[in-house]
Amino acid sequence: MALKAQGSKIYDIDNHGYVDYTGGAGAAVVGYANQFILDSVKKVLAAGVPDGLHVPQELDLADALGQLIPWAGPWFFVRNHDEALRTALDWVRRHTGRPSFVMLDGGARWVMEGASSRSADERRVPPMREVPGWDLEKIEAILTVGASRIAAIVIDPLMTRFGVIPPPAGVLEDIVRISRHNGIAVIFDELVSGFRIHRGGAAALFGIEPDIAVYGAALGAGFPIGALALRKGFEFGDISHNGGLPAPHPVSVAAADAVLSILKNDAIYDRLEERTAQLADGILQLAQRFGRPMTINRIGSVFSIYMSASPVSGRASFEAADRAAYTRFAGALLGEGVLLPAHPSGTAFVSHAHSGKDIDDTLEACERVLLRFHEEDLP
Repeated sequence: MALKAQGSKIYDIDNHGYVDYTGGAGAAVVGYANQFILDSVKKVLAAGVPDGLHVPQELDLADALGQLIPWAGPWFFVRNHDEALRTALDWVRRHTGRPSFVMLDGGARWVMEGASSRSADERRVPPMREVPGWDLEKIEAILTVGASRIAAIVIDPLMTRFGVIPPPAGVLEDIVRISRHNGIAVIFDELVSGFRIHRGGAAALFGIEPDIAVYGAALGAGFPIGALALRKGFEFGDISHNGGLPAPHPVSVAAADAVLSILKNDAIYDRLEERTAQLADGILQLAQRFGRPMTINRIGSVFSIYMSASPVSGRASFEAADRAAYTRFAGALLGEGVLLPAHPSGTAFVSHAHSGKDIDDTLEACERVLLRFHEEDLP
């Protein structure tokens, strides 16, 4: 149970601080309780604008996003990421007249759970088929054979349901090419990758222009907001059906604008890269020193630890990793004041608030834990 969060740390109800790598599920890209963001939020609170009303600041936010993500044309803002993704799915299905979707495995868990539930309202969770992520041959076969029925393919560029599994070089470009050849829209789910691995998200990092992209809480530094962007030149009709989209809270809009102002500084991403590389390389060196099989997948400030001697490149290799060993490692680090994702499939994050001392303290904690494991496991 958390009492508060500040900078790179979360404090429990006894006020014990933990160097945090859960990152508010990726939302805390600039750290917790950033003063510039808090000041922006306070101004909105003082204005007294109630929830449920659109505010002029949404236009400013759209302009700021357009500067960072130039491929995107119209922007739509809603209450959260899930609402943005559902809006995109519903709109593409209505616009194309095609009933179903394809999702690469490793994407948003709620989509597949909803699609497989007999009680799910089809208007909210359309028929969804999951295919192996980054297996280009299978993806092409499914998109080609089912082209007349598939409205869009939904891609989480980091496959974050299995930690972090970035795409092999050239695969995203090939998926986009195949999709457009078959008249299938490409939707990037940038819940985790958006504003984390690049200020323009995975689309900018990999040089892709999806037809639609959706963003979530990282845009609002943890304040709930969803953003939906359409590619310039992508034919679209009225996306705001049924009387318009629900407005995000004005506080979230203000927080999002403040986040973008911070992320305009190139030094932010240089620092994130440096700190995360230092952490990941240090942990791997310690694992090798103590004879512990370990792999770390990383892209920018997003990483995932696997207790595996082999590379983790998809569902099969993820499931082959020693999940009990990861749980033991994360639990022991918690006792040392370091908070990693509790589940082996968790995605971890370094924020701009993490200092060099935070990284050094974390590596010292890892060393103590791995030494203790070594001594406990001796025959």
